[in-house]
Amino acid sequence: MIDRLGPARRSFQRRPMADIESADYKFTTDVNLGTLARWLRILGYDTRFDRGDVNRDFLRRAQQEERIVLTRKRDMAKRQFRGRLVVIEQDQVRGQLKEVIGKLGLCVDMNRFYRRCALCNALLERVPTRDVEGLVPDYVYHQAGPFQRCPGCGKIYWSGAHRAMAIEFLRQHTPVRLP
Repeated sequence: MIDRLGPARRSFQRRPMADIESADYKFTTDVNLGTLARWLRILGYDTRFDRGDVNRDFLRRAQQEERIVLTRKRDMAKRQFRGRLVVIEQDQVRGQLKEVIGKLGLCVDMNRFYRRCALCNALLERVPTRDVEGLVPDYVYHQAGPFQRCPGCGKIYWSGAHRAMAIEFLRQHTPVRLP
């Protein structure tokens, strides 16, 4: 992984990266890392997925929003950029996730798990069970809960098989210990 910290990082962030808790990291990913962006959101990280060109505007937005840039494009490391930029070497998401967690020392905290919408990055809000009637399958309505809703896209989340599968995926493919 190529990890480059820009020469003027203080203009990028008020505090040096070493002083920022990994739980507070914010990311922006390029179009090649959509699945990684989704997994970072599942882990509770504020992760912007940019479908546009990886150009000066892309870097400017990341700098203004104080985000770490994650990209697969090696030539990005050669550009002038005052923020933090990490070129991801791995091709598959399991390797990418392991690479990011290991190299940046990301915190995997089960209290943050599924706190952001995996689709649009908004913070999820708890909703009463009665508010999801007709929005989820009947068996889920009667057996699952608590429920969360994305205020951005309206997607409903609950603890189910997808959560257990995500935890198992993380156990198998990342360097973190999970309960």
